Amino acid sequence: TEKYNDKVANLATVISQLGRELTPAGISVLGVSEIENDTVLESLIQHPLLASKGYNYVHHNSSDKRGIDVALLYREEDFTPISKKAYTVLNPNGASKRPTRDVLLINGMLGEEKIHITVNHWPSRSGGEKRSAPYRNSAAQVNRQIIDSLLIENKDAQIFVLGDLNDDP
Repeated sequence: TEKYNDKVANLATVISQLGRELTPAGISVLGVSEIENDTVLESLIQHPLLASKGYNYVHHNSSDKRGIDVALLYREEDFTPISKKAYTVLNPNGASKRPTRDVLLINGMLGEEKIHITVNHWPSRSGGEKRSAPYRNSAAQVNRQIIDSLLIENKDAQIFVLGDLNDDP
């Protein structure tokens, strides 16, 4: 319990300070990864450093067997989610490998502007960059397909890719 509370407090401290040099309210949206469940998100947004900021979240339980998910934190005053959809990332070596985290697409309104956000946690470089690259490439292909479909609907779509990509651009 003590370790959990310390981690929540440390995360709340950092999040409460993000973007403060640009706006006193802080950040409007934040993609987060390595989230175990929505209980963690509730603890985070209810922490005294964040509770008054009006944060909420969009979360999806992914098929990752380790129970590691992604989510989007957002200030309700700034961002209104319209829809969410999870996209499965297939393993390049077939179904015998364990599934990885899904890509979470959230469509919503940031002020008066419609935006699209993908929240990601791509596979790590574990086992070496070259050996693990196909796994990250699979996640990148899912993002590319999402982006392409959004751009077909609206060539001027505002799209943000957030999260831990475990790679360089």
